[in-house]
Amino acid sequence: MTNILLNYYNFDGDWARPYLERYIRPGSKVFILPLAYRPVQAWDSNSWLSVYGLGGEKYANIVRPFTEYGIDERSLVWCNPYDTAQDYARVIADSDILFFTGGMPERAVKRLDRLGLTAAVKSFGGVVAGASAGAMLQLDRYHITPDEDYSSYSIDRGLGLVTGLDLEVHFVDTPLQNECTARAAQQLRVPVYQMRHEGGLLVEGGAVTEMGAVRKVLPPCS
Repeated sequence: MTNILLNYYNFDGDWARPYLERYIRPGSKVFILPLAYRPVQAWDSNSWLSVYGLGGEKYANIVRPFTEYGIDERSLVWCNPYDTAQDYARVIADSDILFFTGGMPERAVKRLDRLGLTAAVKSFGGVVAGASAGAMLQLDRYHITPDEDYSSYSIDRGLGLVTGLDLEVHFVDTPLQNECTARAAQQLRVPVYQMRHEGGLLVEGGAVTEMGAVRKVLPPCS
C-alpha cells in the first residue's frame, strides 16, 4: 500500500505533481469515499448528493485534480453510504486508488465500519489518498486541534494504515497549532508533520517523503 496524506484537493499543483504522477495516472480506477461529512451536511441520499453528487457543493473541487492527471471524470466511482444496493467491497478490490475526502475523521471511520468496508480498505494493495480528515483517518492515532468542529484537544484512533507519525493539517503557524503539535509529539512519541496548504506526505514502504511546505516536529528526548 502507498499512502498519500494531503490537506486539500490541490495535489495537482507543482509542489506535489512530480511525486504523484507515477501513482495517479490516466486510466487509474479511483474510488472516492466521502464519509467524513458533518451531520448537518448529509442525513440521507438526497442531502448527500447535494454535497457530493454531480453539481453538488463539493463535487467539482474533488474531481478537478483527478481530471488534471488525465483521469476521465466519468470513470470516478463514488461511495454513497445511503446506496445500500452497491457492492462497495468489490469496487475497492477493483480500484487502483481510494480517496477519502475531508470533514470529521472519526465519523468516516465509524461509517466505514458500519458499511462493512474496514477490512477491505485495510487489505487494499493500491494507493490510499486523502485530504485533511481523509489523511488523518489513515493514521494509527492522530490528534485533534480545536477548531469550529471540535471544542477541545483529543487523541483518536484511525485505521492504522500508516504508523509512526502524526499530522497537523491546515497548518498556518498559529500558537494553538504549535501547542497541539508539541503536545501530540510528546504524548504519541512520534514525529508530527505540520502541513501547510501546499504540503503533504507520500508514504511508501515505511519511507516518508515530504512534498511542498511541510515541517517535521520531533518528540522531545526522554
